Amino acid sequence: MSVLTELQARNPHITILPVTDPSFARYGRVLSDVKADLAVSEARKKWVLTDGFAAATSVPEFEADADLQRTIADRIYGEMPVEVGWVYGRNDTLNALEFHQGSEVHIPLEDIVLLVAHYEEIEWRPEPHLDTNKVRAYFAPRGTITELYTWGLHFVPINASAKAGFCDIFTLPRKTGNPLSKPKPNTPDGRILVAVNQWLFCHPEATGMVKDGHFPGLYGPNVKINQLP
Repeated sequence: MSVLTELQARNPHITILPVTDPSFARYGRVLSDVKADLAVSEARKKWVLTDGFAAATSVPEFEADADLQRTIADRIYGEMPVEVGWVYGRNDTLNALEFHQGSEVHIPLEDIVLLVAHYEEIEWRPEPHLDTNKVRAYFAPRGTITELYTWGLHFVPINASAKAGFCDIFTLPRKTGNPLSKPKPNTPDGRILVAVNQWLFCHPEATGMVKDGHFPGLYGPNVKINQLP
């Protein structure tokens, strides 16, 4: 039984499709010709499996990968300044959704599930909110590089294996995630602006995020994926 088949069997409450399924085109695409050997090698040296998750938006060792810079920064971003970071740990629940102006490229070192929604599914009045029944699940095997478009809402990947955890290298326009330097706009989208080029809202059940001041704009089930051992 394949990893995807077993995940599907364990999760009858949600349809899990491969990122190669045509429906994924609504949110992003698979990139088949990206080289990131040096960044992946450096990530494997540095990665320490942990509960919860940790992240850094800019890792110099990853940004030193000339192949990655050439195939991502030059091609995907048209020579815009790019940062290469990572997020790693363990996660099995949606908890939040975020988006950026500019695509985010994902390079997973282990099998992951991406939980995604579409920007047009956000309801903005009276405050920003989104029904989690619109969230879709896509399986990305280790090494499968995907680009999530600007309108592809997402958050921390789900590790397919509870034991293996996840480690995901990502690229974004440079300075994404930096602290804001001005007061947030008094607008619905300003309500969920949390950092430079980062808009995020969370589920009310993500109590730690709510306590930290994130807007609880997700309603419906807080989607959970039953992982493999």
